[in-house]
Amino acid sequence: MRTHYLIHRICFMTALVLAAPGALSQIASPDLKTAVDAAWQRSPQGRMLETRRDEMLAGHEVARTWIAGSPSIGLSQRSDRWTDQNGVRETDISLSAPVWLPGQKSAREALAHTSADALEAQITEARLAIAGEVRERLWALAAARESLVEARDHQHHLEGLAEEVMRRVKAGDLAKTDGLLAQQEVLAAKAAVSAAQAKVQEALARYQTLTGQQDSPMPQPEPVGKVMQEPHPRIMAARAALQRSEASRDVVNRTRSDPPTFGVSYRRERDRPATPTSSSVTFGVQIPIGTAARNRPLETAAQTQIASATAEVAQTEASVRADVGLAREQLATAARALEAAVQRASLTREHTQLIEKAFRLGERGLAELLRSQALAHEADVGERQQRVAAGLAHARLNQALGIMP
Repeated sequence: MRTHYLIHRICFMTALVLAAPGALSQIASPDLKTAVDAAWQRSPQGRMLETRRDEMLAGHEVARTWIAGSPSIGLSQRSDRWTDQNGVRETDISLSAPVWLPGQKSAREALAHTSADALEAQITEARLAIAGEVRERLWALAAARESLVEARDHQHHLEGLAEEVMRRVKAGDLAKTDGLLAQQEVLAAKAAVSAAQAKVQEALARYQTLTGQQDSPMPQPEPVGKVMQEPHPRIMAARAALQRSEASRDVVNRTRSDPPTFGVSYRRERDRPATPTSSSVTFGVQIPIGTAARNRPLETAAQTQIASATAEVAQTEASVRADVGLAREQLATAARALEAAVQRASLTREHTQLIEKAFRLGERGLAELLRSQALAHEADVGERQQRVAAGLAHARLNQALGIMP
């Protein structure tokens, strides 16, 4: 009965067996990676994070320069033309700019580097999250399609049974009520197919919205990783944020006051019309004095940021370990459930075959046969869904381990 079922199950089980833990270099399928890439390209967060790379490059350029702000040019002229009219003339041209001190400049360069590293860690973490969404929706679509395949097969089988029943009704071997009952079961199976088609359309729409692909690849059970990916993207992002907070604190500690301003001016003056013109060059520096009122809020904010980032690292590490442990337990549970579902489906198929043989010999009634077939259909659906659940459990474990498709 349902020979193609056996072929499908054998192929699926072969894929499960070949998914060896050591095959991490071939994890998932190229189609899954393509789907993740497509979803990443459509992700608003992904686009925002990648465009921030230009912002990080600009931050590197600013950190490398010694100038702490915009330079300024001054021009002044003094004359007694409107007062004593003694011919006094004085022209002054100046150029000044705030300049970082050596410790301030190195601290700002370190902050620029850690900010860039934190951004790359955020991109990796966000891409892993997108991969998790693709995995979930891909296997949800696979589950819906498996239900549709089983519903259609069950409908075709009932239609064949109904034809046989109607022939026997016309021949007088069965009562008319048996024919009506068989036709009712066919109509119920058609309704189940329509419901399954609606679920497939819904799951496919969700997948298309995420990836932009019109159709999905056939999901295959992913090879299961033994150890956690190092560095784990989530932990790496949390640690990078902590390093950036520490670099920000160093900038605050190095910058106790506003940067000093260095300037140079050129003066050309004349006291009387008959006297020669004299010139001079002036060098100057202005050093702001930092106060506790200015620095204390900045230092407190930096320490608060570090404390928050430290707690985030600890929480992320604990969360990752818990997710990995839960995913391993769910995989083991899915494997046990799949084994039980396979055994149940095998027993129900054997039972149904015996009932069908007895029905053809007139030893069993139609109601008993339909009941047996309903149980067989339920067992087949359960087996298909457990295979999908096992594939999803593989994907979730790899997701928890931080393994990218």
